[in-house]
Formats: sequence, C-alpha cells, structure tokens
Amino acid sequence: MILQLSRLGFSHHHHHHHHPGRHRNMSQAGLTSLQAFRSLVSENLNRALESLKLGSEFLSLTWIHQCFQMVPMINNAFAKLMVEIDYPVTSWEDCSIDEYLDYTINLLDLMNYISSSIARVNQARVSLTHALSLMERSPALAIERMNEIKTHDHSIMEFKDTRCDVDRKRNENACIFHEAMIVLKSTGFWVCGVVLSGLKSEVDPTMKIMVNSVLVDPSLMALDSVFRKKYMEEGGIVKEVEGVNESVRMIISSGIHDCDGGMELKRRLEVVGNGLKSLKEEEECLFASVMAARNEVVETLRRNNK
Repeated sequence: MILQLSRLGFSHHHHHHHHPGRHRNMSQAGLTSLQAFRSLVSENLNRALESLKLGSEFLSLTWIHQCFQMVPMINNAFAKLMVEIDYPVTSWEDCSIDEYLDYTINLLDLMNYISSSIARVNQARVSLTHALSLMERSPALAIERMNEIKTHDHSIMEFKDTRCDVDRKRNENACIFHEAMIVLKSTGFWVCGVVLSGLKSEVDPTMKIMVNSVLVDPSLMALDSVFRKKYMEEGGIVKEVEGVNESVRMIISSGIHDCDGGMELKRRLEVVGNGLKSLKEEEECLFASVMAARNEVVETLRRNNK
C-alpha cells in the first residue's frame, strides 16, 4: 500500500531533523498537507457521486470498478503525505503502528472476500455459458440447466480496529497520521463494502462494513446516502448481471429454441465476463501492493528494534 516505502522516503535515514516548535498543536505546513490529502479524497468521492446521480451507471461493473480504483490511489496519497510531513516508519508511535497494521489486515481480508464473491459470480456465468452451448443439440436440456445468476451470500467479516488516542501536543505527525488514517479507513472500507454489495446483491455487507467507518468526509456522507437510496429503489444487483438474468428468464419463458435470445445472452455473458476479469485484476494488484507495503513496514520495524 505504501508503495516502495523506501523510494518514497520512508527509509530509516532521515528522521532526526525535527524542527523546534513543530509539535505545538498543528503547524501550518502540517495542516496544509493534511488538507491537500483530504481534498484529493473528496474530489474522487465527488466524481463517483456525480456518475451515480446521472443514474445510468448505478452498480454497473464499470462504476464498481471506478470506485474500487480509488483505494490504491488514496493509499498512495497517504504514503506521499507521510513523506511530506517527514514521518517515516521508524519514527511511528506504537499507536500509529497498530492502527496501520489493523487497517492493512482488514483491507486484505476484504480483498479475499471480494475475490471469492467474484469467483462465485464467475462460476455461475461459466455454467450459463455451458448451458447455452447445449442449445443447438438439445434445447430442452439447455433450458433445464439455465439458472439465473444468484449472488446472495450471507457471510460477513469481523473487524479488528485500533482507535488511537494521540497526544496532540506531543506529536503533530502522529496526529496527522491518525487524522489521515481515519479518512483512509472510512473511504477504503466504504468502497469495499460497495463492491461487495454489488457482487452479493445485498446491502448488508456495506452496512456492516460501514458501521466500522466513521464517515468523517462530507463527500463520503453524501455519496453514502445517495448510494443507499438508490440501492433501496433499484435493488442491489449489478446491472450487467441483471441483464443476463433477464435474458435467461426470456429464454426459459419462450421455452423453444430462441435464437435471438441465445445470441443476446451470449453477448451479455461476455460483458459480465470482461467486467469481472478487470475487477479481479484490480483486486489482485491491490492485494499484492498492500501486502508488500505491510511486509516492508514490519521488516523496517524489525530491523529498527534490533
């Protein structure tokens, strides 16, 4: 997550030059850096909100993917912020370390959940593709094997969360770290909740995950309320998956060898396949980078404590 910590100045060489007076409440420089980080997050959330308000995009695989891409971007912005305020891993407070390690482990767990949800939807897609291939030879058998893609799954993860009480007077950097971490967590978890809600077709995962995210960002609150409203109105199934299910229902109800319906279903299955593929790639990429950064932090701390 904190991409190549060493490259970004997280290395443990230059944490000795603390400036006098820096720790008296938050300095202008510190505040400016934190604000810049927050606005970057808000901009992204607002973009997602705009496309959500336009309506056509709601819970499409493309929209979900767009949301998902916010996570690595915000993670990188967080890493840059740590460099800007000169708060390398080696000078992190215990509380900062715990908070970071909890965040990353929760994020990795969420990636695993997302990964298995993608696999489940994909499995259903593969079965349908197979049923469709039987259409030529034995339409009756094909229709018998046509099942809508069902995405419900009630498993939900538990969260471990460290809340930090930072002595604001003592350490400005720890304080900025913590403030930024709140934004990072709430946005990251919210986005993962949305991805899961779409893949599982239920709003529950989002709600459970969002309970863990303190919605400090006004843009996130706005996005959250529009999302929930739409979810309730339009039902929370991914648009492209709903399209596949519609085709399946049409073929089943026409009951005969429906050539046009078959072609349309084939096309829709391909769209779902491609969407899932790019979501899966994004998830794997994020998982790898979070894992690498986490390991690097742990390794840096280990070396430092020798």
